[in-house]
Amino acid sequence: MPKFSLSLDIGKSRTQASLFAQRDGAWAVESVASVPTVIEGDSSRFRENIQDLLSQVEREGNVRLLNDRGQLTDLRRLEGAPDFVGLSLSAGKPVRTALIGLSEDYSIAPLRRLVSLFNCEVVLEVNLQENLNATAQLERLVTSDVELYVIGGGANGGASKTLKAAIENLRLVYHLIPKTIRPQIVYCGNQRLADYAQSEIEAGLDMHLASNIQTTLGSEDPSLVWKAMLAAFERLRIQQIPGLAEVVGALHASVIPSDFSAARLVRFLERSSDNGKGVLMLRVEPDSVSVIAAWDQKINGVCHRFALNESALEAARGFSTHVTDPNSFATYAHNRSLFPFFTPATLEDLSIEHALTRLRVREALNALQSLDGDFGYNPSLGLTRAFEPIILSGSEACLALPHQVLMTALDGILPHGITTVLQDERELLTAMGSLAPKDPLLPVQVMDAEAFTNLATVVTVDTPAAEGQKVLQIEVNEGEQAPRLFHKVQMGELKRIETLRSGKTELYLAPEDESDVGMGLRGLGGWIGVMASKVGVVIDARGRPLSLPADEAARAETLRNWLWELGG
Repeated sequence: MPKFSLSLDIGKSRTQASLFAQRDGAWAVESVASVPTVIEGDSSRFRENIQDLLSQVEREGNVRLLNDRGQLTDLRRLEGAPDFVGLSLSAGKPVRTALIGLSEDYSIAPLRRLVSLFNCEVVLEVNLQENLNATAQLERLVTSDVELYVIGGGANGGASKTLKAAIENLRLVYHLIPKTIRPQIVYCGNQRLADYAQSEIEAGLDMHLASNIQTTLGSEDPSLVWKAMLAAFERLRIQQIPGLAEVVGALHASVIPSDFSAARLVRFLERSSDNGKGVLMLRVEPDSVSVIAAWDQKINGVCHRFALNESALEAARGFSTHVTDPNSFATYAHNRSLFPFFTPATLEDLSIEHALTRLRVREALNALQSLDGDFGYNPSLGLTRAFEPIILSGSEACLALPHQVLMTALDGILPHGITTVLQDERELLTAMGSLAPKDPLLPVQVMDAEAFTNLATVVTVDTPAAEGQKVLQIEVNEGEQAPRLFHKVQMGELKRIETLRSGKTELYLAPEDESDVGMGLRGLGGWIGVMASKVGVVIDARGRPLSLPADEAARAETLRNWLWELGG
């Protein structure tokens, strides 16, 4: 009898169940099923929606998830039920969040980075160094309609007067403003005031204490606060989504944010890698782009929602492979913002969709750069820090062909050096992240065997050469029985080299003296081995920033030619 684990991810548009089975000590994907997400209405609609999903999983796998009447029940009473269930959630509006801290650099900025993985929208920041009087501070707290308050700042044992005053104001806000959904409070500041904050505010289970996010002056460790943030997130979502409490109780699961769940795996991949590079994940959804990046033993993320305005529309139109008049482009974009989950109907619609995705990815990366200046992204030069692999996920990526997914990602990210681009086609990263604490072996074995699709290996040529000059020579070795192939790459070119359908293809990169291909020095080359992939090896010698013709028709033709080179 196999051992089962089940993950539910309640997304913005679809709820996915991923069932994993362990046979002979090895974990593998048993089945994946999904239904449209339903979180509006009474608790019965949500419960029935989850029951429909679990019924699908039961039919596809030899596992018990419902009682004999097909209804949700205590999972532990069912023979043949999964041992563990993980539950992640990105559905619902972002959590309206207030950050309260002693200073911008040592309190507010670390708190921004902390809440970015918890589906939060920061609607209020109270910097106590601004010396607001108690009345003005209270007015800001009262009028912001906040669901989550996060208080940080101050070294342990340090000055506490201004922080005490903020805590006293928060007591008034919590107790005097009538709310159907009780706000949550996370305290991660000066530990001398932790007990005072708990006793003064008297918020009971709505108060979550954590260690100081500021470990030493100028150093932060958000992982010290994750447990408190998870508890606050779960209590809020259980209040906000009718029926969620019943599902959580029946499945004996905890609710975690989907981005946080995925971040667990991104962090694990970075820490277990020996290539010295970071790991980057982009989840592209119709209404948002999540970027999660781990490097140098730290992790940050952002969920960016695209703001549609005139300048954004004009910038996006510059990435379209079709010449589209501004009014038609704007009409499609505005309709899409109203109905984000519809599918493009024509080639022109598809070109607009991909153009918008390019810009949305760039804006999301730039948002993470604003959150953490060490990320290494520049809107013109692209991603200057080395990341490998880059993992693409989300429903938008699943709707496009492999070469289209890669093209929009390349133009959005503009990577440097050598990297592998993977696609999380079945969106298993979030599922595995929710189960990793229960059985750390599960994600390791599934990722080794079947989690990701190898989309391409990308080699970016960084060179000061002029357009048309030779920048790189490539020798391709496909084995002893095949003749050696040679390719010349010129500045301004995007070239695709096919790889063997199975096994490893070896390439020798011989850059010109001024060309950097990610080997550590300009002019330094060498052999690289690449595994089979959907698109192959892509040599990007287009330069940074991308050089596109000013003429609209010529620009669209250039973008079409690049897309054609990758696969049509």
